[in-house]
Amino acid sequence: MSQIQTKQQQYFFWKFDSENFSDISEEMFTATYWQHKDAVIGQESGRGTTWFVKHHDHELVLRHYLRGGMIRHFSRDQYMFHGLKSTRSFAEFEILSHLRQHGFAVPQPAAAQVVRQGCLYRADLLTHKIPNAHDLVKILQEPQNSVFYQQLGEFIASLHKQGVYHADLNIQNILQDKQGKFWLIDFDRAQLRSANTHWQQANLKRLKRSFEKEKVRFGIKWLKMDWNSLIHGYNS
Repeated sequence: MSQIQTKQQQYFFWKFDSENFSDISEEMFTATYWQHKDAVIGQESGRGTTWFVKHHDHELVLRHYLRGGMIRHFSRDQYMFHGLKSTRSFAEFEILSHLRQHGFAVPQPAAAQVVRQGCLYRADLLTHKIPNAHDLVKILQEPQNSVFYQQLGEFIASLHKQGVYHADLNIQNILQDKQGKFWLIDFDRAQLRSANTHWQQANLKRLKRSFEKEKVRFGIKWLKMDWNSLIHGYNS
């Protein structure tokens, strides 16, 4: 049975699922640890490197939290500490656990780490990899029909209806698996809010900009009429 454990050792703090880990340590949040075990099964580069690793029968995703925007030039990966619950990794672990318990298609959290240094901290997260799934940038290398977009709109609406605010709703964070099921990943800074058309519409506008941006950058097969189909599904 899945049971969430917590552990502290000096300035290290952990939250982990005992179904995945009998114990936890700082080494498990480094690529070197998994490389020495010959357990790295892939990696992706973006703002930083995301590592895909094999742990027993599980495929996990290891991510180190990095800052974006102008502040990254002054602090690459340090954040102000306002309590463990407010740290990026512990907060994401909690919201993923909550959404999984309510049946949402999001990654299962495996372990979170916070390394505190006075009033600052660094953070890392291990989640389960979504099996046989690709992000929409890859999926949309081929054109999709109106049913695809309507179902995508319905998926987003189901999250919004329950007050799930995703801080970075873009097509790289939406996956589709081989069964056609949509998944949403990367819940850093996500929140549970009261349903409100203001933030919901702002979320949709962000998603639309993502389609437009990736059409220019990666040549995805997307048309404005596809957006109309998505909105039709969302409103239905």
